[in-house]
Amino acid sequence: MRIHSGGFEVVYHGRVFAYKMNPIEITLSEENDPLTFLFCVETEPERDDFETDIRLVQHNKVRIACINFPRGKPTGNDDMIHLGVLNNRRLSLSYEVTINYEATAWVLSFTFFAGEGVQGP
Repeated sequence: MRIHSGGFEVVYHGRVFAYKMNPIEITLSEENDPLTFLFCVETEPERDDFETDIRLVQHNKVRIACINFPRGKPTGNDDMIHLGVLNNRRLSLSYEVTINYEATAWVLSFTFFAGEGVQGP
């Protein structure tokens, strides 16, 4: 099966239910250089806004923290997030997080897209 949208090919997609607010780790298994994405939900009570904090924590591991996301309302990115390169193609992400009202569990819906090819050095 092949799925395309807006000039991009869907390479990985899914929906994961996280029990007890635990982080979700997704590894895009490629033979030579796997990429891992760690999604987590965090609360910072001193703030009244919400944001997504994306950090490279190892050369092949990215942490995506959803900080102060609202409960009961699906929240995600408006524009595709460009993450790097996978198999010589631009890798991008679209996601949506829904935290239940009691903040005892959350759901992650995600789509990784492959875009145009990139030129080597």
